Amino acid sequence: MGVFNSIIRYIFPLAVTLAVGMGMGGCDVLHDDQNGCDLYLRFRYDYNLAREDWFAGQVGAVKVFLFTAEGKYIQTLAESGEALKNADYRMPIPYRLKGCTAVVWAGKTDRFYSLPSLVPGDPIEKLTLKYEPADRISQSHLDTLWHSGPLSLFTNPESGNTETAGLVRNTNDVTVSITRGNKQLDVADFDIVIGSPDAAYNYKNDPMADASRPIIYLPCPEEHAGNAGKASADDGNSSSPYYARLYTLRFVKDRDIDFSITEKSTGKAIDIGGHTKADFIRHLLLVKPEGMGDQEYLDRRYLWDIRIQLGEGDNAWLALSITINNWVYWFHPTDL
Repeated sequence: MGVFNSIIRYIFPLAVTLAVGMGMGGCDVLHDDQNGCDLYLRFRYDYNLAREDWFAGQVGAVKVFLFTAEGKYIQTLAESGEALKNADYRMPIPYRLKGCTAVVWAGKTDRFYSLPSLVPGDPIEKLTLKYEPADRISQSHLDTLWHSGPLSLFTNPESGNTETAGLVRNTNDVTVSITRGNKQLDVADFDIVIGSPDAAYNYKNDPMADASRPIIYLPCPEEHAGNAGKASADDGNSSSPYYARLYTLRFVKDRDIDFSITEKSTGKAIDIGGHTKADFIRHLLLVKPEGMGDQEYLDRRYLWDIRIQLGEGDNAWLALSITINNWVYWFHPTDL
């Protein structure tokens, strides 16, 4: 009996030491029922130009889709409302799901967007977020949307019991104003259009195109002619007395996204850099900060203030310059 007690006194401290040294591995040793092992998923939205975590202030809902390491659907965890306003919020993850793969869609996904109904065993490729406005025409103030993943949970011992999902914003706010000479023009006199083939995003947040039926983004009718009222504190975007505001999905480099302006009374399209349908992404990247990647810039910035300066007389439908977030790019000399 004395020998047995001596063995116990030797083995128990050793087991505890090993468990602590192994981190979560200790949970595997000490808790066969796994009830004492807490795992958490934290969310961050600092992929913005300020590089500050705006999750608690901006994100009102999260859905976490969980799959096996082989990509088979298990279940969805969700949270919304006041809980997410806590800067220390962490979503509990059942210990049995250690090693699974997570894909996150955050924001209100039920009004404008659609996500599939998944059943256990469905492949991860089935998780596609879609935006399908009536007649492929969008002129609504879209609910803000974020994505993260796929993220393998708790496979790195250094992560401890908390993983972090970094969010990328999937929606943009675009403000457009037009000047001819020294006169600010009423945007209601123009058709302002952003066209994009991207109407869906897969679980990796890669756009899925339908080039034959592009989404036509038009100004939100409730938000023009001075209704917005103030400049953005984080991106330097400002609203002029005459502007149009369009809300779009994610801008992705090398996607066929075009931008056009047509004067309604004459039916004449504005020549923007030699094209009546301008390559929108190329123009946005004209003002990318040095040292930042193209897609990183498109994802970090979501407020776009675009001002078109038109010529006069014979050049009344010629864009002399485009100003994007206070950076001016001249197409033609100002004396035209």
